[in-house]
Amino acid sequence: MFGERYFATRKKLARVVGEVRELAESTGLELNGYSADDELLQGLKNPFLFVVCGEVNAGKSTLINGLFGAEMCEVNILPQTDRVMWYRYGPEEMDDEITPVLEERYRAIEFLQDFNIVDTPGTNSVIRGHQAITERFLPVADLVLFVFPVNNPWGAATWDFIARFPEELKGKVAFVLQQKDLRKEEELEIIEQHMRELARQKLGEDPRVFAVSGLQALSAKRREPFDERGWKASGYARLEDLISEVVTDSPARREVLRDVRDVTLSALRAIEKQIDIKTKVVAGHESFLRSLDREIDQLRDNYCDGGEGEIANFAEVFAEEGSEALEFLGKRVKLWRTVRSLFWHDESPSEMEKNLTKAMEGAVRELAEADGALMEGACRSHWEKAGPRIRDEVGKGSPPVDDGEVDLASAREQLARRLARGTRQAVIGLKLRGGLEIQLEARRSILRRFVAISLLLVSVGGGLGAAGMDPYSWLVIVLAGVVALLGMWQSKRSGGELVKWFAGSLASARRKFAKAMRPDYLDGVRRFFGDYAELVETVRRKVSKRKLELKPRQEEWNDLFVELKAIEQEL
Repeated sequence: MFGERYFATRKKLARVVGEVRELAESTGLELNGYSADDELLQGLKNPFLFVVCGEVNAGKSTLINGLFGAEMCEVNILPQTDRVMWYRYGPEEMDDEITPVLEERYRAIEFLQDFNIVDTPGTNSVIRGHQAITERFLPVADLVLFVFPVNNPWGAATWDFIARFPEELKGKVAFVLQQKDLRKEEELEIIEQHMRELARQKLGEDPRVFAVSGLQALSAKRREPFDERGWKASGYARLEDLISEVVTDSPARREVLRDVRDVTLSALRAIEKQIDIKTKVVAGHESFLRSLDREIDQLRDNYCDGGEGEIANFAEVFAEEGSEALEFLGKRVKLWRTVRSLFWHDESPSEMEKNLTKAMEGAVRELAEADGALMEGACRSHWEKAGPRIRDEVGKGSPPVDDGEVDLASAREQLARRLARGTRQAVIGLKLRGGLEIQLEARRSILRRFVAISLLLVSVGGGLGAAGMDPYSWLVIVLAGVVALLGMWQSKRSGGELVKWFAGSLASARRKFAKAMRPDYLDGVRRFFGDYAELVETVRRKVSKRKLELKPRQEEWNDLFVELKAIEQEL
């Protein structure tokens, strides 16, 4: 096809124009004078205009048919073109009479998308208005082909027509001699030389002259495969080269390409500025969100750094609930429970630990709920101030609390449950039950000896009585009673010492319990404020989404800029 290099560049530029427009829309930038119906961008699509002139039956229609390989124009020995025919592209074949002497003919022929053909009536036509319509197209034509019959190329009407418009035709005229097969080569050379001399007189320049055979060219194009030899013999190859040269080197068309390129480059610069602005805005949003993170971290650290106070609180709670455990033990070392424990398994240590654990869980839960309420209040107070700042800085409404993605009441409950679970582990870790079991078992062992001796003495006394040794039997029984009294005294004394020992164990365990709870407390606080920080995270995801959207746009901008620079080199 003619001017492939030009059309490739134009197609590439048109694609870049479309992509730049889409990029501008995606970045929220409205480009004035860069819409799809803008006159400059529409000019990029304007087809080339070729005007074919010549006397009646000079072979103009045959020239057109052979040049484009399609029978657009009817060919007959009688004059067929009684009006100006403007051939344009249309998806459906249609003829539209604009005036009595001008008709637009739409044909679904691909090359008409890039080339419009004006087939004029003969320059010797007497129909009024033909010449005026023909003159209308000359100033805007890209190429004017004057067709002469080889048997008489000296028609006065055509040459007079050429002489009338030397300025309009200058630089875009070519002469075509039709039916070259009717003349010999040496005759054609002589005719061409005379035509150039005459053109210099009429036009003031030496146009190119092409001797062709339209019928031979049309036949060559229609053959399968394409008849290369016949095509060259028709003389159309040189004419095609001229058309390609006109298309490729047209100053006006290249100026349009350059103008569109310049406008597109300006649009890219505006888009670059828009992307830079958005990038800076996103960076500002990220900086603002980092400041919110620091504020939340400070809120969290206020509770985490106050850990010594929390240790004191946990120790105080343990002391309160430990006093009840001490009271429970005091009841279990009474005489009757002690005697019972000598003969039945004593569950006092496990019951004590169970009761202490349950009491501590409740107390710690209350403590955690109180702290959670304080933390929740601090978070809500902070968010009341942060929400409007988010709206002002990021341009988005702040996420709602509780009814939104974060439920602070639920976070508070999770803190309480976590510390309650930690309480069980902390109490077990104190090993109070094990120590108490050892002390109780040692006490029982001693008391069992007193019981065993008393029973033995009673048995001996009974045996002596049965043997009639009454004075001795009563003496032994009295001794048994003395041992029993000593056992009771020992039970009371050891019970008191055991309670005293357990009180000391609870006192030393109080600090250990508080320290054991500290990691769970700190982790619970971090999780609580981590849940609260999720409110900022929802905003951060929106900002990150904007940032991710900018990255491919920046890459697309770079690609378009490189393509535009490549087009600039081609131009």
